[in-house]
Amino acid sequence: MKRNMNWGLWMSLLVTVIVFTLKIPTYSKILLLGLFIAGMLYLKRSIFYYVKANRKITSENEQEWDQAWPLYRKAIKAGLQKSFVITSASMFLQRGDALEGKAILEQYLATSKGKDSNLDNIAKTMVSMAYWMDGDLQKAIRTVEEVYESGYRDKNLFINYTTYALENGDLQKAEALIDESGEMENTSPGIKDNRGWLHIVQGEWDLADALFSALIEKNPRFPEPYVHYAQVHIHYGEVQAAIDMLKRALKARFSNTSGMKQELIQQLLSRLETPETRLRTAKEIDADPVNVASGRVPRPLQGSFASQDAETLQGFAARPKKPRVKQAVEKSEERLPNTDLTEEDLEYIRKHNLEKN
Repeated sequence: MKRNMNWGLWMSLLVTVIVFTLKIPTYSKILLLGLFIAGMLYLKRSIFYYVKANRKITSENEQEWDQAWPLYRKAIKAGLQKSFVITSASMFLQRGDALEGKAILEQYLATSKGKDSNLDNIAKTMVSMAYWMDGDLQKAIRTVEEVYESGYRDKNLFINYTTYALENGDLQKAEALIDESGEMENTSPGIKDNRGWLHIVQGEWDLADALFSALIEKNPRFPEPYVHYAQVHIHYGEVQAAIDMLKRALKARFSNTSGMKQELIQQLLSRLETPETRLRTAKEIDADPVNVASGRVPRPLQGSFASQDAETLQGFAARPKKPRVKQAVEKSEERLPNTDLTEEDLEYIRKHNLEKN
């Protein structure tokens, strides 16, 4: 980018020098320079539209977002460079017309695929979200598998691929991908949230509790961690703490690609706040962690449930006195044998006078 800016600067200086050396009237020189500047602006209009659109879409005032979409369209039509085209499509997917974002990405892949492998993989990773949003989970998985098999790795690939694996019930694949993400997990709230989601569906509630307690302190901007942490609180009968988390989830930033929808969160919150449905709803959430963690309504339970207004409910799991810490297993060609001595081993040594050997 810097090289292009320098090229433009030197070109402008060269044209200015040439114009002013021409033996023509001064007004003609000014007119020629004006035409040159107008031509340069016309050629660069796609960037102008793109920058202006970005300012609108990043505004805190969501009413300005609608003004961004015609600007993105103008930028793309004016010949916007491909990397910015993909970014524009991402904005459509997340906050605008998701179908239009999908169409932009598919058009790119149909006309420009093969010219830049990195851009191809970024576009495929993004368009996989469109397939997932359409309900075609298997197509989304095939798309990210193609990217993964190419050797490309980035944060969004790990977030998307692990999300699809979790949705598909492939917990082994999800865990392997999160482990592979390495240091990216520590800098990506999305990957970290997926690790917590995995703990929930595996029933590792103490690990999920520790993870989300730390993650929530960082105030993630998307709703999923708050809902997942609410599930953890429900598991321990801590209804008021769960209610607080759901309220925070509703204040998060929602997008088309959010796995959690405002309607679901509001429904769960309303039922937990109502004494007549508090116990039933808490039991349903705890009994169906897979659906809730995926952003779906928990399966209803049969029978009658008493009205409750307590902040902490009885009949749920007790918090462990000492939470576990899951140790990471280092990968190696061979797993070393366990050489720790048990009490039985020590007793055998003492009995046979082997302590000095």
